[in-house]
Amino acid sequence: MLAPEPRLDPLRIGRTLDDLAEIGNRYAGSEGEARARDFLRERLAGLGLEDVRLEAFQYLSASGAHATCTVDGAELECNALQYTASAEVSGEAVYLGEATASDWARLDARGVDVRGKVVVAHSMFPFDLCGLLIERGIAGFVHVCETPDGIVGNFAGALYPPPLEPPWEGRPLPYTGVTIGHGAGRALISTLTAGGPVEVRLGHDARYAEATAHNVVAELPGDGDGHVVVCAHYDSQAEGPCVYDNGTGVASLLECARTFSERSAPRRIVFIASAAEEIGCWGATAYVHAHRAQLRDAVAMINLDGVASAYPAQREIWSADAALAGLADRTARAMGWVPNRVMSVRSTFGDHAPFGDAGVPSCLIWRPDYPYYHSRGDVRELVDENAVAQTASVSAALIDRLARDGRVRANPLATGR
Repeated sequence: MLAPEPRLDPLRIGRTLDDLAEIGNRYAGSEGEARARDFLRERLAGLGLEDVRLEAFQYLSASGAHATCTVDGAELECNALQYTASAEVSGEAVYLGEATASDWARLDARGVDVRGKVVVAHSMFPFDLCGLLIERGIAGFVHVCETPDGIVGNFAGALYPPPLEPPWEGRPLPYTGVTIGHGAGRALISTLTAGGPVEVRLGHDARYAEATAHNVVAELPGDGDGHVVVCAHYDSQAEGPCVYDNGTGVASLLECARTFSERSAPRRIVFIASAAEEIGCWGATAYVHAHRAQLRDAVAMINLDGVASAYPAQREIWSADAALAGLADRTARAMGWVPNRVMSVRSTFGDHAPFGDAGVPSCLIWRPDYPYYHSRGDVRELVDENAVAQTASVSAALIDRLARDGRVRANPLATGR
C-alpha cells in the first residue's frame, strides 16, 4: 500500500519563519548569515539526519557599497547594482524600456548607439542583461525597480554562472550600475522627453574581496540506487529580514527534512541549505563542482525558493527538463494545486540553474509576483505560512515520488547525462 502524500505543517513552517525573521538580514558575509548557518546546522542535526556538515567554498564578496545617481544636478535615491564597476562615470542617458529584443530593435532602427552612454531600463532580472550591455559598450546602467512605497530594491548586476576562483573572471562588470525606484524612474524618463540630451552621472564605491561561505548539507539514507537533491538558499539580499526570499524556502526545507525523516524511501535524499545565492548562485555552483561525480546518479534536484507569500500570485512550475516538468504538473494537479504556468525553459535566476546545466533535472515550484521582492519591505507580516505549506507540499510530494521510483536507468528523468 502506497504511503499518503506528504503534507507539510504550516504551524512548524510559521515558527521557523518567526525564527528567521528574528535573525534578520542574512546577506553573504554578514553576522546574520553566520547565525542562520549555525541555526540550520543545529536544526538538521536535531532531526537525526546523517552526515550533517558544512562545506566551505570561496567567492568574491561585495560589501560597503555606496552609490549615487545625479540627473541635471538633482541626486536620486539609489542602491548600488552589485558586481558592477566601482567607479564614477557620466554619459548621455538612453531609455531602453524593458530591454527586450524589440526595444533594442527600436533603437537600432533609429540608429541610436549606446556605446559610452548610460542606459536606463526596467527589469525584474537586471543580471540577465549584462552580456548584451557589455557587448554594446555602455558606460553605465540605471536599473529601475518596481518596489512599492518608494522603496529602492537591492539587485545584482551579474549572477550566474559565477567564477569559482581568482582572478574571478567577469566580476566586477566593466560598467557601473545603480538601482532607482519607480518614482525616480518616472522623473528621469520625464526629463528625457523634455528635449535635448540628458547627462546622468553615476557613482559606485564597493569593496570586492575573496571570502569564504558555507553550504549546510545533510542526508537521509536510502537503500536504492540514485538520490534526490533538495535545496534552499539561506542567504538574503542586503536589506531587511527577507522572509519571502528565502525564509520560505529554508522553512520548507526544514519541514521537508523533518517529514522525510519519519518516512522510509528507497532513495537517499540530500538536503542543501546553500549560501551566497543572491549574489551569484555561488553555493549551489560550488556544490555541483565539488560533487560532479556523485551527481551522476542524482535523479532530480528540487529548488525551494520564494515559495509563497500572503499576496495572490500565479502558481508556477519551472523546469528545463520536460519530463520532470510533466511529472511536477501531474503531481501538483493530483494535490489540487493547479498550475497557472508550466515553464519548460532554462532559467538562470536560482540554484536550480547549475544543477540543470550539470545534467541533473531540476525544478522550482513557487508562487512569485511578490511586490517587495529583493527589498527591505520583505517582512514576516507579508508571508502566510498556510500558502507556503500548500505550495511546498507539492514539492514534498514530488520529492516523495522521485525518492520511491527505483527505475534509475529506465527513468526518463535520468537520460541526457
